[in-house]
Amino acid sequence: MTEYLLGTGTLTLEIDAHEGDGTGEALFRIAERQNPKRAFLFVSTVLGRHIPVSAARHRAALDQLAEKLLEPLGSGPVLVMSYAETAVGLGLGVFDGLCRKRPTLAVGYLPTTRLCPEGVSPWLNTREEHSHAAEHMVLPPQAGVLPDTEDVTLVLVDDETTTGNTFKGLVEALHQAGVAVSKIVLVTLTDWSDGGCIETIKQALPGVSVSALALLSGRYAWSPAPGSQVRSLPPACAAGCPPWAPDPSAAFGVPRSGLSAAAMAADRLAWADYIDRHLCPLLAPQSRVLVIGTGEHVWHPFLAAEQLERHGHAASFISTTRSPVLPGPVIQQQITFPDHYGIGITMYLNNVDPEEWDEVIVFTETGLSGIPDALTSALGRFWVVGGNQQVHLVREGAIS
Repeated sequence: MTEYLLGTGTLTLEIDAHEGDGTGEALFRIAERQNPKRAFLFVSTVLGRHIPVSAARHRAALDQLAEKLLEPLGSGPVLVMSYAETAVGLGLGVFDGLCRKRPTLAVGYLPTTRLCPEGVSPWLNTREEHSHAAEHMVLPPQAGVLPDTEDVTLVLVDDETTTGNTFKGLVEALHQAGVAVSKIVLVTLTDWSDGGCIETIKQALPGVSVSALALLSGRYAWSPAPGSQVRSLPPACAAGCPPWAPDPSAAFGVPRSGLSAAAMAADRLAWADYIDRHLCPLLAPQSRVLVIGTGEHVWHPFLAAEQLERHGHAASFISTTRSPVLPGPVIQQQITFPDHYGIGITMYLNNVDPEEWDEVIVFTETGLSGIPDALTSALGRFWVVGGNQQVHLVREGAIS
């Protein structure tokens, strides 16, 4: 049992089991956050959201989850879903692992999102009550994503769970939309629910088989400090760019309408070819490279880091985030800036010191206008790969 003394209370954790080398604590850190609903944050060391992670270590975590998932799946059709923004890449990685490890499996992937294309109405809406941004949408899935049978295994992927309520909201929304499932598997990096996430889903959908797997499981308790004040969410900020909406036809964008297994395989090959032709020639051999994703746009940036690693570079991956985690022992550097989408919210890039890297590459769906001045100034010299796949060098604010 471990106690973490935070500014607004004490978090107590007890770990039952974990995968991988070292202690369970090697998979996460504890930070404080500016959120009245939950004052602490489990910061994964393998996710690449708040702490840079090597491409190899991130892939190892994805493959561990996919391997653990093979047994409970059986042979029936599978729908993998994951949550914006933090778990979009995680869910795609688990989906990718299943596609590679069991190529004959009928499997599709569909994420939640907080960004909707113009003229498109959400298929589903759900909420993540403890989040800084509670509202989630699910867009209408494209052909080949939803299995056309009732014998479906639903795999829900998130970075962590404490109660199962986030899973419950999406399960109920799918049920109301007429999606029939026979089995549900909850997949997380860390499960602190002490079995509660399974019971939450069983109560919401009686008669459906429910199981859970994680790289680490245990339980937590939170004791607020006497007299401590609840931290409110950060206020809205002035938009740093014009409003932006996703383009469903954009190549290598976030697959907000889902992916089939065949589409995933084709996309993976095409993206590796793009990196080989357009990025690798720009980098000196064996460079220390930091790849930065933006918001929900994390999967292709990770694959870019992985491809650069194959070419001998020391490539790590991280993403910008809208999660208001506070600076401290875990968040030692923090860049704050207006969001990439013209919404008017604050976003963050954590634990990045540009001096530690030979090259920094930022991937964005939104183009150069979605790279705020504050981020440009903090990074200094870096490459930008925009939604049109054009590569630009930014040096002290000048673009070439």
